[in-house]
Amino acid sequence: MRLFTFFVLFSALLSGCSSNVKLAGQNVSNVDASVDIDKSAAIVVVSSKDGDQLTNKRYISDIISALKERGFTDVSDSQSNPAYQLAINFTSEETIETKQVPVFNNDRNIPYTVCRRNPITNARTCVTRYRQFMEPIVSGYDKVETPTKVYTFQYKLTDKKNNLILDSSNTVVHPDCSKWKMFEFLAKNSIAQANFNDPVDKPYAVEMKEDYNCQ
Repeated sequence: MRLFTFFVLFSALLSGCSSNVKLAGQNVSNVDASVDIDKSAAIVVVSSKDGDQLTNKRYISDIISALKERGFTDVSDSQSNPAYQLAINFTSEETIETKQVPVFNNDRNIPYTVCRRNPITNARTCVTRYRQFMEPIVSGYDKVETPTKVYTFQYKLTDKKNNLILDSSNTVVHPDCSKWKMFEFLAKNSIAQANFNDPVDKPYAVEMKEDYNCQ
């Protein structure tokens, strides 16, 4: 429920699939703070056994590149004796986004009263006036439901003994973008924002580059 509420609150950030697309995201992760992950440690990136193998394999190279940009020097999709294994999984689902929108009425000659008090006599004088122009007035709120899509990238880092070191889930929403482009975007940006030392639970907003096409 908390995650769905987040989507509703951040829906105003979402624009169409053109230049400067803004994405609202959520990053939740937990990490073993006692483990110091050396940047030179051998890391193998694999598809999660629970996920779509073809989809996950498509983005392994993006994950490797993103990790290398973070300073990890020995990362690949095949290691004979890796110190860590990073299992990745990309999923998507359609959902309904609900938000409240104001309802405006344009009314003329709505009366309003202005009161003043005489500082000497303490007498109070009130004058009723009328607006002589069209002015939008909020008369209430309506609930609007629109279909949207939720894209999630989850990865788990384990050591040689299969001990869980890092578990992270990263989510963005958008009604129109191609899921392949969203997964590509998640692969690069989630690793770029990853915290390998402290737990994370925070929303974020990311703006795509002007030349990025999400279709």
